[in-house]
Amino acid sequence: MVTIKKIEIKGFLGKGDFEWILDPVVNILGGKNGSGKSSIFKLCYTLLSDERIYDDQDKHFSTLFEKAIITFSNGWTLTWEKKEQKVLTLDLSGAMPQLHRIASVIRDENGQERKFAELKPLVEVYLISSFEQHISRAVQYAQQPKAFSTDDPMMIDLLIEDQINIRNREFSRVMEEMSDAPKDNDEARTSYIRNHKMIYESLGYFLTEYDKPYISTFDFSKNQQQFGYKKLSMGEKQVLLLLLMVSNAQRKPCIFFMDEPDLSMHIDWKEELVTRLHELNPNMQIILSTHSPSVITGWRDRVNEVNQLIKK
Repeated sequence: MVTIKKIEIKGFLGKGDFEWILDPVVNILGGKNGSGKSSIFKLCYTLLSDERIYDDQDKHFSTLFEKAIITFSNGWTLTWEKKEQKVLTLDLSGAMPQLHRIASVIRDENGQERKFAELKPLVEVYLISSFEQHISRAVQYAQQPKAFSTDDPMMIDLLIEDQINIRNREFSRVMEEMSDAPKDNDEARTSYIRNHKMIYESLGYFLTEYDKPYISTFDFSKNQQQFGYKKLSMGEKQVLLLLLMVSNAQRKPCIFFMDEPDLSMHIDWKEELVTRLHELNPNMQIILSTHSPSVITGWRDRVNEVNQLIKK
């Protein structure tokens, strides 16, 4: 399992150099509003998701940081610097020079340069943000009605719907493959189904006033009245989205950036959030930011403040 061992950012917000040594399991970052927590998470996620960063992201990051180095547990490093190169881009008027940021440089444990495509299979990365969900590439969101209506779905509803669809498609695919497998594959089938259903135990802890949700659609019932997840409160939807995303990782090794995932949640939920997420996928590295002291319950030794990680 490859995890992030250290995050270094040179010229961090013009304040100094940021250096964060990470635990392979749980990491919690605190700091005042505007301290740069969200920008750190978005930078790291972007660098680990794409070979280059472009356009508005490029301009945004280049104003905040001079250089970023991500060191992994296998000794590999990813380095991005605030440099520019001229490239020719063709448009209707002909060849026009434009500026783009240079791609990140990947090096292995021996210092040999490697391709970004070689890093991707080693590091599965996710991001969830209570304020800015990563939806820029999902065309369906851009196609939603722009005029406000009480019937229009909220952004979080669309994200939940996506995760439910991912879950159901993957379950159908695996079950179909296993149905053609030899009989001695029953143990693998049982294990997969058990892991697939673990989400209901976690939901049962948080959503105690509802009956168990219907398996494939996550409809709930209360007082013999059935309703869809869109009728849940914002805090309940946030819990459901988090659990779905973590569950959909299928207990595979991954890195999960969670930017203030506890917003709108009850204090009792905050205290159990990290533990429940870790139980759902013990093979993921959690990198989480929060303003709430309740979230660090049981994980106090994994907490760092942004200002304590900056060297002047």
